[in-house]
Amino acid sequence: MELFQAVMKRRKALKIAGISAMATIGGLGIVRSFLAEIGLDLVRETRTKMGTLVTISVVHRDTSFARNILDEAFTEIDRLENIFSRYREGTPVWILNREGTLKNPAPEILEVLRHALKINSLTDGAFDVSVAPLIDLYSNSFEERGGAPSADEIEDALSLVGSENIALDANKIVFERSGMSVSFDGIAKGFIVDKVVKILKRRGVKGGLIDAGGDMGAVGKDLLGQNWRLAIQHPRIPDSYLTVINIEEGAVATSGDYMQYLTEDLVVHHIIDPRLGTSPDHTSAVSVVAPTAAAADALSTAILVLGPEAGMLLLNELPEAEGILVTKEQEVIKSEGFFRYEVTI
Repeated sequence: MELFQAVMKRRKALKIAGISAMATIGGLGIVRSFLAEIGLDLVRETRTKMGTLVTISVVHRDTSFARNILDEAFTEIDRLENIFSRYREGTPVWILNREGTLKNPAPEILEVLRHALKINSLTDGAFDVSVAPLIDLYSNSFEERGGAPSADEIEDALSLVGSENIALDANKIVFERSGMSVSFDGIAKGFIVDKVVKILKRRGVKGGLIDAGGDMGAVGKDLLGQNWRLAIQHPRIPDSYLTVINIEEGAVATSGDYMQYLTEDLVVHHIIDPRLGTSPDHTSAVSVVAPTAAAADALSTAILVLGPEAGMLLLNELPEAEGILVTKEQEVIKSEGFFRYEVTI
């Protein structure tokens, strides 16, 4: 969520999101006029949350009621961010990383951690929340020395990585190896998007979209009663997109080397292979469509780490997930069922 804060300052807003909502043909003004005629309105608000820009859009008949829903949603984001942030002193994750144990963990932490451990097993360790020592090593090395850590330093950090050394039950989470720490950056944002989706549904919203800097969740239909159309950004060409997809319910998440990076050539970036201790050298970006944003978030990261062959093999084995991958050479590879989401505009 707050990964590589020092690097974030120099990143342009354009590079925050891997996916964006397509502008409706004719422009927002015409859409608003149309909605007004049938008694609907679009209420949209953007706030800085989780280290990115979060935009929530709601189609509703009652503008005042819709704004109350948005306030409730952003309040929930704040609450969850105060649980999962590892940088804010006193949060549960901060305490866990500092003490190596957390008593009476919040149910949200247990839910996300259990899901993360399942993804870890599914991907043979390509997704691992205990990768935090490596992330911190790279961040500190570039901040203090302007370059990557040494092979020995990477090896030392790798010795602290391994989800098999996390023990948990309903009452406690314990690191079984001293010096371990966790980062939920690759899954918590998606989990939070899912919680916002649940709020919109509970409040009776028939159409809504949550855009959290590369993680998106959709509810019902868009402004014109159609499935939501989302453009997947090209990892190397600003203001350009790879394809357009449409979803009615579900989520999409993108992981890419261009989102947060430590070297201008994008060789070293925020995604570190927890098995090797280096940024993957084979993949530029991965977008995954899945029933939940938490699943899409974690899988997009894992598949970027796994690479074109192993990543697509895994994706094609998952019955409810599809995706698109771009290699470092900018070859575009799609999962077998991805075409079902693509649209021509």
